[in-house]
Amino acid sequence: MGSELDAMLAGRTSGRPAWVPRLEGLAARLQSTSFREMSADPDAWYAGLTRAGDMLGADALLVGAEVTLLAEACGAELDGSGGLSAIARRPDALAAQPLEARRLAALLEVLRRLRATVRARLGVVAALCGPLLLATQLYAEQAPEAALRQVKAVHNGVVDALLATRPDLLLLIERFPGTGSDVLKAWQRAFGTLRNLAAHYDVPLALRVEGWSADAVGELLALRLPVYVLGTGTGDAVQVARALAAPGTAVGVPLAPGAEAQAMLAAVAGA
Repeated sequence: MGSELDAMLAGRTSGRPAWVPRLEGLAARLQSTSFREMSADPDAWYAGLTRAGDMLGADALLVGAEVTLLAEACGAELDGSGGLSAIARRPDALAAQPLEARRLAALLEVLRRLRATVRARLGVVAALCGPLLLATQLYAEQAPEAALRQVKAVHNGVVDALLATRPDLLLLIERFPGTGSDVLKAWQRAFGTLRNLAAHYDVPLALRVEGWSADAVGELLALRLPVYVLGTGTGDAVQVARALAAPGTAVGVPLAPGAEAQAMLAAVAGA
């Protein structure tokens, strides 16, 4: 894999942080299509992503960062009219075979191809929405703890399938549930299961968290993950990153507010 990503995952620095930008928008433009269309075609997705990675000199390719992809595979209908996909209609019941959904199947195929072809020179980072984000997307009217129970089996099953492709890192995208709440405890239990799954495949598990604050540091550390990536939040991201840092832990911080093309893993702390 890319030497900087390799160093980050080993808990050391190699002179500069790992550069893992969000490339899928650029990849779609290089393929003269939309991301929705490209992500239904593993050939186009693979070609666009590898070309974009080479153009920008990425240390790793981030794949699957659209947070509604799994909800769609579960049966939700999406509204992409605004450019970014949003949930237009929730399913009455979860799809029986989400792994057979066209775009999720394409994601798995792209990850397998990347593992077979580029891993000697580039890292591969698989991304997926986290369990609480999926739960709120599909069951917004339910209590979050109940919604988490509803999606547990399907989310764990998809995570297992992604881990089986052997990426260098699995990045789950979540919104912090708040401190001192019952849903926080349920969320931490869900991540305990996910951490065990990742350990079974010997794949590091990372969390990109939105809605963090300085008060969230203790609850985030309780997840015991090797990589944390701070999205938007309240407070000083660098100070929070330092608080999260421990030997062998990597912490990414946002480079600019709202800059979607910026590195998802842009800084290493705790080396």
